[in-house]
Amino acid sequence: MKTIEFPVKDPKKPPKIEFANRCVNCGKPKETTLGLSLDMGVQKRDTPVMMTLTVPMCNRCDEKERRVAMVTLVPFLIAGLIIGIIAFVPATLIAPEGTTPQTLAFPFVFGGFAGLIAGIIGGTVVEVIVKMFAASFFGKLVIQRPLTVLGLFSSTDELIGGSAKYMKDKKIARLVFENDEIAREFNTLNGLERV
Repeated sequence: MKTIEFPVKDPKKPPKIEFANRCVNCGKPKETTLGLSLDMGVQKRDTPVMMTLTVPMCNRCDEKERRVAMVTLVPFLIAGLIIGIIAFVPATLIAPEGTTPQTLAFPFVFGGFAGLIAGIIGGTVVEVIVKMFAASFFGKLVIQRPLTVLGLFSSTDELIGGSAKYMKDKKIARLVFENDEIAREFNTLNGLERV
């Protein structure tokens, strides 16, 4: 696994990055692409500036990436929704009703909050369990992915074969490649230091 860092001189004009025309995971010829997006932490005309990376993939690795996303995201969403609804109903029923116009809807607010918290916790627990069972099929790939709830607050974007992160305090973009040969080719194409 190799880490490559390169400076971003002007976050409002992120650099154009090139990848070799082969899959970043296995090195086979490029058949499709997937995107990674990094938030530059600045705005241009009231729109957040994003650095978009078009990552080449083979069809097999692309399909594997989509299945990994299904193993992590879908269990979290479905279990979170079901558990959230189950928690919402009793929390709404036991919450005291307000006596003023501002507090009349308190049971629904309390029930919604309880359902949200229970849904996040329950969805995360189910996701962890599904990941443990899926690890025998996907290997370290599925285990290395952050939990969905943590991924929502992370500035890292991940794909099979690597990940990307922008550190706005240092104005540095960091790419991590699992395939060392692909990392060396990336350095050569973009005129960066040798890995």
